[in-house]
Amino acid sequence: MAPVNASIGDADEDELAPGTMVGEYEVEGQLGEGGMGTVYAAVHPVIAKRAAIKVLHPALSVNREMVERFIQEARSVNQIGHPNIVDIFAFGTLPDGRSYFVMERLQGESLRQRMKAGEIAIPDVLAILETITIALEAAHDKGVVHRDLKPDNVFLVDRKRDRPLVKLLDFGIAKLLGDASTLTERTRTGNLLGTPAYISPEQARGYAVDHRTDIYALGAMAYELLTGELPFPADNGADMIARHLHAPPPSAMAANPRVPATLDKLIIRLLAKHPDRRPSLAQTREHLQAYSDPTLATQDPLDRRFHVTTSASAPDLTTSVRRSRAWIAVVAAALVAILGSVVVMAMRGDRRRVADPPPPVVDPRTPRGEPLDGIAPTSPPAGEPADHGIAPASAPPAAPIDPTAAQPVKPAAKPRPQVPATKSTRPPRRPNKPARSDDDDAPM
Repeated sequence: MAPVNASIGDADEDELAPGTMVGEYEVEGQLGEGGMGTVYAAVHPVIAKRAAIKVLHPALSVNREMVERFIQEARSVNQIGHPNIVDIFAFGTLPDGRSYFVMERLQGESLRQRMKAGEIAIPDVLAILETITIALEAAHDKGVVHRDLKPDNVFLVDRKRDRPLVKLLDFGIAKLLGDASTLTERTRTGNLLGTPAYISPEQARGYAVDHRTDIYALGAMAYELLTGELPFPADNGADMIARHLHAPPPSAMAANPRVPATLDKLIIRLLAKHPDRRPSLAQTREHLQAYSDPTLATQDPLDRRFHVTTSASAPDLTTSVRRSRAWIAVVAAALVAILGSVVVMAMRGDRRRVADPPPPVVDPRTPRGEPLDGIAPTSPPAGEPADHGIAPASAPPAAPIDPTAAQPVKPAAKPRPQVPATKSTRPPRRPNKPARSDDDDAPM
């Protein structure tokens, strides 16, 4: 490719006039102009397919690194291939040496234009942010980091009787993960990659970045969508970057009281200075969906589901701790009540066993009305009623309980009446051995 000298000609001569053929497409007019090139409306003259053609600026066409970055944009988008990311399907070079690519033509407006037209309702903001997380996650899964996420690079495609379709644009400074050229490129060119209003601290320092730099930019854009203000406003880029590096994340709820407190917490976490403290895109999308669910409107999704696996994170757990303590108090009270009931029932059972001892087993050989083995009931212990209010009045008093014995102690037996011995007519038993005489101790 032969680069074109940017000093030759003027801007009017560089513009593509209507009717100019660019590849297989015919230019219809200019649609807009961005940082890297000019976008034209075009149509295929045979099949009438409408398209948009992005042509690299002449001043950048002489810079080999800018040309490589322009080619990288087309390669990155096609590598992702997602419906929420603009499709690029052709690439070429103009006769004057400028590079171009052909992409799908979108009908609608950029998110920046929509913000200028008036305040966006919070449910619509949540829907836009949720779709952006889907597009970014698809890019990250393919190893592509956008690095320049902002309302200007988000397009809202008009759809009848439905919310606009969100499309992510401009991967001009996108970075393939695993490419270690970021730091050396910034040092060599002296240019800051990214937009100061949405740049992450690590990107502002020129460090090698990963997908978490897009998460930070998403938080900055969410703050602006909900409040109408930038999170770190300043009258120049240097001061704005310094605030990104050192100022604490602002509260969106303080700037707009209609912002839910739980959503405010999410934005603060997205704007964390350290990349490890930012939630993932999947976690962010889960919280955004919870805010949109009316059944969860009074709950705090962050306290209920938010979890960061890195040790550097420090989520606010005040609400969850209070709820845990409340549940512990309820469970403890229930256990105490149950234990008390068991003790009372056990005591009542013991009293019934004491008042109503099992009836004695009567020997059928014992005459009716006489105690078994001469055992007579004894009086109850002093100070204790005989029946405890349970046994009938005619019931015999309970036997005393021996605390060391497993069974009640039987009362002392009544002595049997002495029966006079009768004279036996049987002869006395003859001893087997003669009775010992008094002389047994005498020597033989």
